[in-house]
Parts: sequence; structure tokens; C-alpha cells
Amino acid sequence: MSSINVAGSGWRNRADLSMAGLGLISGILSVTWGMSDPGSSWLQPLASVFGLSPELLPIGFFFGAVVALSLWRWAGSLLAIPVMLVVTMYAWSAAIQVAVRTQRHVDDDPHLIAASLGAGAIGAGLTHLGGALFARELRRPMRILATIVVGAIAGMLLYLGQRKYVDERLLYLIWQPAVAFAIGMGLTKRESVA
Repeated sequence: MSSINVAGSGWRNRADLSMAGLGLISGILSVTWGMSDPGSSWLQPLASVFGLSPELLPIGFFFGAVVALSLWRWAGSLLAIPVMLVVTMYAWSAAIQVAVRTQRHVDDDPHLIAASLGAGAIGAGLTHLGGALFARELRRPMRILATIVVGAIAGMLLYLGQRKYVDERLLYLIWQPAVAFAIGMGLTKRESVA
């Protein structure tokens, strides 16, 4: 009879679970502080660098911090922190632009569904590809595709929220941990050299 190594199988030793947990924290921060901060006009200069409005900047920053710190921990590159913060902020901005431009003049269901799927996929895919700069295992096509699919499916919460089928905040509470989990599934802990 073999024994199970409980200490080595915890969530801290699994990138997918760690990133999902941090993604949930990011989602909570996004819906509490990120979506409701009316005094964020002082962020305008930085927000304009990323093509965002000041109230949307914290949402991208929270998720960017999750991805950046996770890539640093799991890939072992300190450079991952600033690069992934910037990449994730631009991925967030690109997702917003896809959603806005897809349904700009027509607010019917087909356009909103396409906007939701496209925005979720773009945000997830660009973030994943940024992480692939630091983690070779994230470069596998099926890993990239899995993250894009998870992002697109979770992106449908934009449609459901806009049509008032669900609370709009669920987009951040589900999309962020789901995409973080999908990226984390492709990461393995770097062995430290002693």
C-alpha cells in the first residue's frame, strides 16, 4: 500500500489552483473597488496609455498582478512582473475594444454574443501568449487554444450580464479565475538549482 504525499499535493504546489484562487481575489477586487471607484479620474494619464477609461484601469491591473506574480513564481523570471502587467493591461484593453467595436451600432443578440465570445477569447489569448514568453510549456498550441476557449466561454457572461440574465459582476468573478486556471494548467514549477 502506497502513502499519499499530502504536503506535496496542496494548492500552493499547483499553479492552476493557486492562479484560480488569486484570480478569484482579483475578481472580487474588480467588482468591489475596480467597478465602483468614482474618484479614479487621477488615473486618466495612465489609463490613456492603455486605451482605457480610469474606472477600468484597476480591473486590468488586479488581473495583471495575478498573472505577473504567478509567472514570476512559476517561471522564475523577475522580468515577468513588469512585462505581464503591461501585456495583461493591453489584453484587457483589446478585449474591451473588440466588445465595443463588434456591437457599436447594433445591439442585437448576434452582435452581443459575438462581442462577448470575441472579447473573452482575445483577452485570454493575449494574456496567455504574453505568459508564453516566460514559460515554454505555455507555447503548446493546445494550451493556447484551451485558454482561448475558456476565455470565450466565460466571456459569454458579458452577454448574460448585458441582457440582465445574471449580475454583470459575474463576468469578473468567473472570467478572471477561469482564465487564470487555464493558464496555470500549462505551468509546472521550475526546479530550483542548488
